[in-house]
Amino acid sequence: MIGKIVLVLFYLVAPATVLWACRKVKLLDKLGPVLTLYILGVVVANLHIIPADFHGIQKILQDVMIPLAIPMMLFGCNFKDFKAGVSAKAFVIGVLSTFVMVVVGYLLVGRNLGVDGPTVGATLSGQYTGGAGNYAAVNMMLGENGLSGEKFALVSTCNLVVSFFYLMFLMGGGIGIARRIVHGKNIKHYNDTINAEDYVEDNPYKDFGKKASIIQLLKVFVAAVAVAIVSLLVSNLFKEGTVMFDLLGGDFSMVALILVLTTISLLLTLFKGVRSWDKSFDAGMYLIYIFCFAMAMLADLSQLDWKMGLWVLVYQAIIIFGSLALGVLLARPFKVDADSLVITSDTLVNSPICVPMIAAAMKNKDAIMVGITNGLAGYAVGNYLGYLVYQLLTNL
Repeated sequence: MIGKIVLVLFYLVAPATVLWACRKVKLLDKLGPVLTLYILGVVVANLHIIPADFHGIQKILQDVMIPLAIPMMLFGCNFKDFKAGVSAKAFVIGVLSTFVMVVVGYLLVGRNLGVDGPTVGATLSGQYTGGAGNYAAVNMMLGENGLSGEKFALVSTCNLVVSFFYLMFLMGGGIGIARRIVHGKNIKHYNDTINAEDYVEDNPYKDFGKKASIIQLLKVFVAAVAVAIVSLLVSNLFKEGTVMFDLLGGDFSMVALILVLTTISLLLTLFKGVRSWDKSFDAGMYLIYIFCFAMAMLADLSQLDWKMGLWVLVYQAIIIFGSLALGVLLARPFKVDADSLVITSDTLVNSPICVPMIAAAMKNKDAIMVGITNGLAGYAVGNYLGYLVYQLLTNL
């Protein structure tokens, strides 16, 4: 019993330790907390120092983190301020381009992944419209058809590699190429100096210990638990032995759980008090860190399918770079400027965290709000899109 308690504490504290290390060590800062946690988890897992009978704890943590993280990450999002016009069109183009390239990539290389092909396509649809939380949620939603611990870690690691090269491409000349294609000779020049550090909080958790933050986090936690319980009760209506199970011809309880979680959370953001919870997103992200670490701890390198990894890398490259190319081609006829299109593409692939960095490279302050609002909207639609893509790919 003591050993299991220590293991749980290890899972809870590890992300905080990694976040601290990322602020102190330049190399880890470059890798980022998610990749660092994956590496740490894989190393610990392959030392085989954790007894096999402890793996049940890891599974419980995985099952608990996502249903709590989804509401937390959505609560503080102010979707009422989502701007119409160019910003909305850039978002629609970005999501549509991702959807198209997921399907095209599946037809070109995804079938080489065998039975995991539709699952990889579905989870990447969630990843490239929302982020790591959507990737994990879609995988959880698929239940027994989801990726195993080893494959989940493999796809995640491949994604970090491709996403890094994508970011480097944008900052190394991709922005200029997109501007020339979309605007031709009428390229707008931006001279505003932007310091990305003004828009990125090095340590969003530094004041979590303050009284006001603790009170807010308690509210967030209670609300998230309430949403999770209601969603769980609804999902039980779809389990085997129920009317819905017989009507739908299968167990859709996990699908119902994730979609109800997302829907209720979005409805709650209509209330000003919920939108004012500025610590909620970071609290939810911390749970995602725990989830990623727990998944990595189940990755046995001796069991990894490296051939699958190669096909995953190619599939991800097709989705990421292909969606950008398609988006750039659609931008001019739909009257979307290149900067709005590119920063939307980046925020869908790399999350709103990278928005200030790209805006700084663009020297365009106006692009920051476009990137952030579209990135938050991506969190909202990622779970829905992932499930729809899975249904489509399994029938191709």
